[in-house]
Amino acid sequence: MQSLNILNKNWKIGDTRDLTKDQMDSLVDAGLYDSYDQTYELDNLKWKVAHRVANPDGSTIYTLAAVDEA
Repeated sequence: MQSLNILNKNWKIGDTRDLTKDQMDSLVDAGLYDSYDQTYELDNLKWKVAHRVANPDGSTIYTLAAVDEA
């Protein structure tokens, strides 16, 4: 189970977190994406993309929501 370098270490179901496109890509590269469930597994939870924001500078921010225990 991989953990990102963030301040909150006490995630629970229902919490949300924001990740950049590069961070999302690194999760996929590390094998932490389940394409069947469409969830990302980190910090002992399963996370789904809840929202995506495309910025004018071309960057994308994804909001993930914790949906289940891993």
